[in-house]
Amino acid sequence: MKNNKQKKEIKPTTTLILSGRANSKQNTLVNPPISRGSTVTFKNVKQMRDSIATKHSQNLTYGRFGSETTFKFEKAITSLEGGYTTVATSSGTSAIIASLISTLKNGDHILMADSAYGAAKFATKNILKKMGIYFTFYNPLIGKNISKLIQKNTKVIYLESPGSLTFEMQDLPLIIDIAKKNKCITIMDNTWATPLYFKPIKFGVDISIQSATKYINGHSDSMLGTITANKKLAENIRETTHSLGSCPGPEDVYLGLRGLKTLNVRLKQHRNNAHKIIEWLIKQKEVDSILYPAYEKFKGYKIWKRDFLGASGLFGVTLKPIKLQKINKMLNNLNLFNMGFSWGGYESLIIPVEPEKDRKTYEWKYNYRTLRIHAGLEDADDLIEDLKYGFETLRKN
Repeated sequence: MKNNKQKKEIKPTTTLILSGRANSKQNTLVNPPISRGSTVTFKNVKQMRDSIATKHSQNLTYGRFGSETTFKFEKAITSLEGGYTTVATSSGTSAIIASLISTLKNGDHILMADSAYGAAKFATKNILKKMGIYFTFYNPLIGKNISKLIQKNTKVIYLESPGSLTFEMQDLPLIIDIAKKNKCITIMDNTWATPLYFKPIKFGVDISIQSATKYINGHSDSMLGTITANKKLAENIRETTHSLGSCPGPEDVYLGLRGLKTLNVRLKQHRNNAHKIIEWLIKQKEVDSILYPAYEKFKGYKIWKRDFLGASGLFGVTLKPIKLQKINKMLNNLNLFNMGFSWGGYESLIIPVEPEKDRKTYEWKYNYRTLRIHAGLEDADDLIEDLKYGFETLRKN
């Protein structure tokens, strides 16, 4: 910034715009150039050895440990999250796995939210199990009773709020407090809210992870993840991630850095569109319930209102008993809503989901009747017209 006299702390949305920018008063490009490369050369042996000693400290050493573009992105996320440091990964899934492996060892036990993203549960049941790590899935609405599941060897409690597909809101302050009293590390997937609307580290979470593929990037054209940790865990997180070879490409990192600039305005539009679509959906006779934390009649609304600063554009819808063939026909006949995995990009998406096949600790009663919707950046009236056409198809014999 040119003016160093500014006394008040700048707002998060301003931080987004300034992230990655040069502080020099000389003529500079608004967007920093992409730093590509694998090999870094050194002037002498001492410089090379010093670089090796600090290779996990955001110093230019070797391409796998990050480039100048990577470091700018990591520092921007750290500033937004309010953590000690951030390490960028090649995807959200790689962020999950690196976080788990860096905090758990043979003989340890993890409590994994039953509503966590599928890749986290898969890693728990397969990768961690092969490492001799014990696990227990817990109901995300367990609240204070989670203390009954903590064992002598419980090392990690994994959180995701709202939950994947079913959007349950966990009582985070309560669970985090219990975790601290039992000396358990907390890891939270914060992709839905982003650090603009919820800051896990400030709530006491030890590790905050995101799939930056989604809202951070916002354009569905890169794969990227982030891990932000507190000071105690930072070094181990970075070393483990680098040792796993989970390094994002410079172009992907640059796209993440670019996406940060418009994150605030995009999230507002996603949220506004979601609200308008929900207002229409609740009037349809085929709709049973809305799964959206910011919807006043949703079970987790009070927790969302208490802890979160805003809501994104991803939500769920459950339908009353309808033949699966009709639901499929409705989805096939939509034009603006596309079917595709992931979310957080500019386009609207809708897919049928089947949480009933995945939940272990509670029953999901809406068999084959749950839809996940991502409200994109199109005009909400056009999106509603598209849904109207789809529901008309649904009503035909």
